Amino acid sequence: MNAITRWTPWGIIALACVHTVYAFATMPGAWGDIARAGVLDGIQGDAEREVALWFLYSGVGFMAIGTFALKEVRATGRVPLQAALYLLAVGGTMSAVMPASGGWLVLLLGLLALAARRRDRATEGG
Repeated sequence: MNAITRWTPWGIIALACVHTVYAFATMPGAWGDIARAGVLDGIQGDAEREVALWFLYSGVGFMAIGTFALKEVRATGRVPLQAALYLLAVGGTMSAVMPASGGWLVLLLGLLALAARRRDRATEGG
């Protein structure tokens, strides 16, 4: 197992943590507004509330991908292709639609996951 393989899942998990913390640290008022609105239909078309919720949900999604990748790396010694493809799809589309975003970091993690797979295959001889 190479260093890229070993650290890629942790990079994804770190991204998930940053996303989740960002959702609460930079938009604390949005969460109070959602609670005051009664949670059910608490977004009510408010852009800041929508952003806060999507940062939280994407953090959960990245955590799922990262822990899935970590489990597979521990079991097989390889980053799963699915994790790389998920990251490439999210990062690629986000970078295209919204270039001034963190999509480039997600895309980079997807490329690292592919690089890890390629290096592992090269060291295995096939």
